[in-house]
Amino acid sequence: MANIHPIRRLATALSLMSIVPVRGSVSEESDPAVAGWFPVVGGFFGLVGYGIVKLFGLLHEQMRVPFLVSTVVVVVWALLSRLLHWDGLADVADGFWGSHNRERRLEIMADSHTGAFGATAIALAAILEVVAIGIVVGAPHELFVLLVPVMSRFSATAAAWFGRPARPGGLGRSVMGTPSVASVLVALIPLGLVLAALLRGYDTAGLVAGAVAVVCALGVPLALSRRFGGVTGDVMGASVLISEVAIVTVLAVIVSAR
Repeated sequence: MANIHPIRRLATALSLMSIVPVRGSVSEESDPAVAGWFPVVGGFFGLVGYGIVKLFGLLHEQMRVPFLVSTVVVVVWALLSRLLHWDGLADVADGFWGSHNRERRLEIMADSHTGAFGATAIALAAILEVVAIGIVVGAPHELFVLLVPVMSRFSATAAAWFGRPARPGGLGRSVMGTPSVASVLVALIPLGLVLAALLRGYDTAGLVAGAVAVVCALGVPLALSRRFGGVTGDVMGASVLISEVAIVTVLAVIVSAR
């Protein structure tokens, strides 16, 4: 795996985490270096979201429609991800509460049908994210829209590097393992830039947001994997979305209190 070009790994990360038509190939052999590029892919999502906010600002200078803006951002992010994270959240919610037996939870999670737990989780996540982004954009603190996807994608990176596979095979297994130093740097550089931007632009609020992001990135995949006996692709996707909603909700509370 050491001979694979970094751009090829970025392309693979894009193909796994987005709908962007790039030539990414998932190897049968695990390549944890791909997971290091997930925060970079998050930067792409952030740029798209930030562009949407700015476009609405140009079209409507008073920005009196923040919740319309936030709805468009959430919808576009979901479509760009091929609804991957939303599907992961639904599957994880169904499996998480669907049984007391670990093997049965994995079976439920692998089922293509969405149950009551999954549908409820999707609805609640969508409402929370739309409202929270609307509050943040209306403040206005649109820079957060650029930064949040980078932080939330680090959850999938942490799951790949610190978790163990819940079952053999699958897309999640293809990026799991111990990363190289170069892979760690690839992931930490965009995350460090985001945290620096938060601290520089928002002082204490930025520090709190950064702390929440780190806790979510490490804690959410751990909590989910304990329930399923390991990490799957669904766990990674759900971790991204749960972290994203949690981070932006905390930001909305901070912005509202200032």
